[in-house]
Amino acid sequence: MSEENGARGQSFDLDVKTLPGSIVSNIGKLKEFIEKATEPYIGQVVTEDQLKFAKKDLAALRKVKEALESERKRAKAIIMAPYDEFEAMYKEAIASLSSAINGIDAQVKEIEAQAKEERRKAIVEMIRNEAREGFGESFLAHVDKPEVIGWLFDPKWLNASASDNTVRLALRERLLQIHRDLDCIAKMPNEGAGSAAAVEEYYRTGSLSAALDRKRRVDETEARLAAEERARKEAEAERAPAVQDVPSQHQFMDDVKEKASEIGMEINETITVKVPPKPEGLAGESMIRLPAILVFPKYKMEMIREIMTKAGIRILRPSGLKEAE
Repeated sequence: MSEENGARGQSFDLDVKTLPGSIVSNIGKLKEFIEKATEPYIGQVVTEDQLKFAKKDLAALRKVKEALESERKRAKAIIMAPYDEFEAMYKEAIASLSSAINGIDAQVKEIEAQAKEERRKAIVEMIRNEAREGFGESFLAHVDKPEVIGWLFDPKWLNASASDNTVRLALRERLLQIHRDLDCIAKMPNEGAGSAAAVEEYYRTGSLSAALDRKRRVDETEARLAAEERARKEAEAERAPAVQDVPSQHQFMDDVKEKASEIGMEINETITVKVPPKPEGLAGESMIRLPAILVFPKYKMEMIREIMTKAGIRILRPSGLKEAE
């Protein structure tokens, strides 16, 4: 739209004059008429002889009422006629004005929105440059996240009154504060997942207090779970059956030879037994069950049974429930 065709610099002075309407009537004298018409009936009971006069008075009063209502409607129509005409012009003018305002306003807002978006992009780039130059690429990798830009960005920076220099100074102070807050978190005891959770919370909210509170809750949870795990292991250790000390292989063979000599037998063969180590923290006596296959001549069955009995070894059925016969 060219300047010659536009309304720039022009104005419209609205001129509306409202003149009071004039209604002349003798309604003020109606009260006197009503009092005279009703006076004979005050404190009296209408008799049959007075009925004819009562009906005439009633008809007269009703006629005046109907005439008054009719005049009210006629007077209103006369008085409202110019207003109705004005209101019709008003509605048409308002519709035209609203259409013109909305059309121009939409264009203005679109241009302003584009300008603000360009300004926002420029400030975000300023944030990235200041973060990189001030604290390095590693710091920029965190600051460049959308959630961090969200709470770091100040909407007032988009105002026309906010110069680049003003924004840059405020931005540097904010970035320095972020660096201080992260350094504070890093210097705290860094055991477990609490510190990592605190850093994550800080990047999400930009609040040091929220980050420290998150660290406290995570550390407390980890400490509670660790204590529960220790208690569980201690309880299992108390319930576990004690393991009997297992003699070494040589001691075992000496015991077997000794038992065999008592019954007049001589042990010349070599028996290899793999002895498991004794578990730590266990005491007392328990039985050890080891699956084994014994191969020997059938006629030596009684001899083998006697050797094992004297050595304290029992042969169990595969089910482990009853001794073998």
